[in-house]
Amino acid sequence: MRHLLILRHAKAVPHRSGDIDRELTNRGRREAGLMGREILARGLLPDLALVSPSTRTRETIALAMAHWPAPAPLQIDRAIYLAEAPALLDVLRAAPDAPQTLMIVGHNPGLAELALNLTGGGDPQARMRMMEGFPTGALAVMEVPADHWGELSFHGARLKAFITPRGLEA
Repeated sequence: MRHLLILRHAKAVPHRSGDIDRELTNRGRREAGLMGREILARGLLPDLALVSPSTRTRETIALAMAHWPAPAPLQIDRAIYLAEAPALLDVLRAAPDAPQTLMIVGHNPGLAELALNLTGGGDPQARMRMMEGFPTGALAVMEVPADHWGELSFHGARLKAFITPRGLEA
């Protein structure tokens, strides 16, 4: 069984000019570290992370990986930046087959739409929480019953968990 981790960037400074260059806030830095520790605790370290080129996504993954025994290989992909769900699905389908655990780090609303559209079963309570909102720093953990990432399809994954920084802090 393959795993897909869908991670929204942590809390960033408000939009001004240069959206791609927005950095994380202090809260965002704490969120990213918290999520990194949780990913490690759950044994979900990715074999490859596909990351939007924005500053806030690159900071999020770097701060998360700071808590892992070794950093995951990264692939910065411009196609992820502010992409909608179908484009994100194409990015995932194009991933190499070797990674058993694949992570994508990007932006809303595309990531939330992707996670909801991929879910074809799994934890109904996690799905309800995810439908209520996909806040900054949130992580959807999917099980993917496919031999190749190219086989991934909408409604073709099971939602195993939906984790938010606020939920971990509570």
